[in-house]
Formats: sequence, structure tokens, C-alpha cells
Amino acid sequence: MNSDLFNKIYNELDLLWEKNSILSNFVELPQALNFNNIKSNYIKSAKKFYNWKIDTKKNSNIHNLIRELSPKINWKQNYSKKDVGKKFLENFCYFEFIGPEGIFISNEISVYFIFFDKNTFYTWHHHEAEEIYFVLSGKAKFESYGDKSEILGPNQARFHKSFQPHSLTTQEDKCLSIVVWRNKLDSEVSVVKI
Repeated sequence: MNSDLFNKIYNELDLLWEKNSILSNFVELPQALNFNNIKSNYIKSAKKFYNWKIDTKKNSNIHNLIRELSPKINWKQNYSKKDVGKKFLENFCYFEFIGPEGIFISNEISVYFIFFDKNTFYTWHHHEAEEIYFVLSGKAKFESYGDKSEILGPNQARFHKSFQPHSLTTQEDKCLSIVVWRNKLDSEVSVVKI
């Protein structure tokens, strides 16, 4: 796999970090990263993302770069059907862009891109790592235990504390977000009852 293709995504990510204090205040984006040549895993839900074209000015460059590279990306799912249901798995996928097992290796932070199709409920869950969701395209309703729920669109963000239960719901819109973890990058994600 050619690292130049993924460097384009990194450069767009770097621009986002420069423009958005929410991201830069949460954690610095590591520089001079080593490329990890990971085999692609083009799953069914990633194909749904590939078919989602946007024409808005906000974040269209990074959205479309990821779209174009979708068949070359190692898309993942970290849940079983018994925990979240078949429908959810058909409408959800993510990949680790920067991190211990990412396209670019880092032990400082993890940066994921996560996609939800419309009419999808991401069940309540938590993890030890502190986290920010930063919406790139589309919108979703974010809920977290102890905080007011809100619908977020492009360039809006939501912080989750360590072990704070949270969920996400899309309705008529799809959602592509950057998810950034700091501290405890090896955290397990656990489904919780609220």
C-alpha cells in the first residue's frame, strides 16, 4: 500500500487540528509517524460509507479522501451480534488511523474514523480512555450519563470522561466522526445498561 495516499488524509487532519482548538486543546497531533502497511478489510458497512457523497464545503476534502480510499482501508467492528444486534453491525464501521495498531503508529494517542449509517443506535458503552468525538459530516444525537444530550453536526464535538457511559443515535442523516482517545489506549469498550 502506498503511504502517499494516506499522507493526504494526515495532511487534512493536521489542518483540522490547526483550525479547531477543541482538538488541539485535547491532545497534540503526533508528527513524523511511521507508516503501518495494513491489509485492507472492505466490509459491507464500509461500502455504505463509500456510496455517501457530500458536496458541502465543511470537511469535504477529508470526507472524500477517506471515501476514495475506502476499499484500501482496514475497516473494523469491535462488537458481537449478541451485544449490539445485526442491524447495528450492518450500519457501523471504523478504522484506526493513528495509534498502536493504526495506519500510522503512535503510542501517544489513538485517532479513529467512525461511520454510522442513518437510523442507527450505538448502544450505551464506556471505556477507560478519555475521548472526543468530532463530527466531520452528517449529524447525530450524542448522549452521555450526567450530561445533557445534543445533536451535533460538522465541526462540533463531544467529550467523554473516563468510564462515562455514552451513546449515539443517527436519524435521517449519516455521520462520520473523528474519535480521539488519550490515556489508556488499550482500554476495552464495554456495553453498559443505563
